[in-house]
Amino acid sequence: MVAILSLIFCVALSLFLYQKAYANKIVRNVYYDGINLEGKTRAQVKTIIQTKTDDLLDNKLVTKSDTGKEYDAAFSQTGISFDTNATVNNAFSFGRNDQFLPTLYALSKTMFIKNDIQALTTFDDNEYQSYLAATQSSLNLPPVDASLSITSGKIVTNTGTNGVTVDSSGLKDEITSQILTKQEVVLIEVPTTPITPTLLTENLSSAKSTAEGYLSHQIILTVASQSYTASSSDIAGWISFGLQNGKYAAWLNDTTIKTFIGKIAAKNDISVIDTKISAVDNATVLQQGRQGIYVDQNDALAKIKVAMASSVTTTTIALIQTTKDPQTIKVFPDEGIVPGRFPGKYIDVDLTKQLMTLFDGSTQVAQYIVSTGKASTPTPVGTRTIEGHSGRAWSAPFGLYMPYFMGLGGGYGIHELPEWPNGYKEGEAHLGTPVSHGCIRLGVGAAQTVYDWTPDGTQVYIHK
Repeated sequence: MVAILSLIFCVALSLFLYQKAYANKIVRNVYYDGINLEGKTRAQVKTIIQTKTDDLLDNKLVTKSDTGKEYDAAFSQTGISFDTNATVNNAFSFGRNDQFLPTLYALSKTMFIKNDIQALTTFDDNEYQSYLAATQSSLNLPPVDASLSITSGKIVTNTGTNGVTVDSSGLKDEITSQILTKQEVVLIEVPTTPITPTLLTENLSSAKSTAEGYLSHQIILTVASQSYTASSSDIAGWISFGLQNGKYAAWLNDTTIKTFIGKIAAKNDISVIDTKISAVDNATVLQQGRQGIYVDQNDALAKIKVAMASSVTTTTIALIQTTKDPQTIKVFPDEGIVPGRFPGKYIDVDLTKQLMTLFDGSTQVAQYIVSTGKASTPTPVGTRTIEGHSGRAWSAPFGLYMPYFMGLGGGYGIHELPEWPNGYKEGEAHLGTPVSHGCIRLGVGAAQTVYDWTPDGTQVYIHK
């Protein structure tokens, strides 16, 4: 009995000392990828595992469906990664237990039994879902519904085709096992499930019958002693197919019918021309008016749709024409120096004649020769407003002074002949010639007169 107890004590003591020797190290007979981890610390094991696994994430994964379609990605794009800490913990778990006797038993097993560990993996769910969505987008084949179309006046039945959707239920497990094969290119074949189209050929019979009824019609439109017959291709273009209230149907498309009517109207309509009289004297006719004549396209559309729904196959429709009388409108002549263009004070600038005329209503107050913008920097035409006064404005872009400056907006203005800082002033000889950068230049004396006469808000009409 003493001998047996002595033996047990020696074995226990040996295992206890074994445990102490490997307290912070891997015990015997623990291997990773053929590497003996005995005596390695946590940091050393972690380095070994990372060295072996990092490159595996760059390997290529080809997902292939049974239809032959493929989607390529790197393993790193699937959301998989190696949980190195968990793998290290697994390696350290051998030969250890929270209780003394079970620990001695676990340690004794490591003396004789080899334990191979594998790298543990984890998935980022968001990245995996993105990869799965891209895979399904590439490999899925949507079903094609049966449909109808019209070619050369004949109704053509387009039969539908089945689609497929990939079964990804086991894909994550496949990725986990295949990444450890260490192959640079891994092929995973995924099964597919067929998808039947929503619309089959037998679902088209009602729409086909309706369309055949439309195509049997002949429509003749008459207007102003002219006759226009809708060809079979015209009528085919009026027919639309698609789902209505959950059923496949054929119907008449208002837009394409009105396009057909519009082409006829364009040949027969006469556009109204308004009578224009001068706003200066309220009498001079500037443009003679003309009554307009138009095809009533809405009436034509309604009658065509009624005819197409009728059992009578040939229908002649007389198009209704409506008239529109011209209006009399008062306008100012587009060009020329015209008194009374605006009430009260205004300035007229004739770019062709290089003349500025001051008006107070219909009364001409004064007229001056000006210099406006040259061809490369023209003075803009149209109606502008005096936005402010400055007795001696400075032009930073051109480095000169502009006496008696009145702003017109957009960087343009009316001012006296410019002066440079050295005292040089542009000569009067340039007046009457367009040489400015877009502003309207006046001579000495005239500029101050206009400046004093013109309040802010005065309208300036510039024309050619």
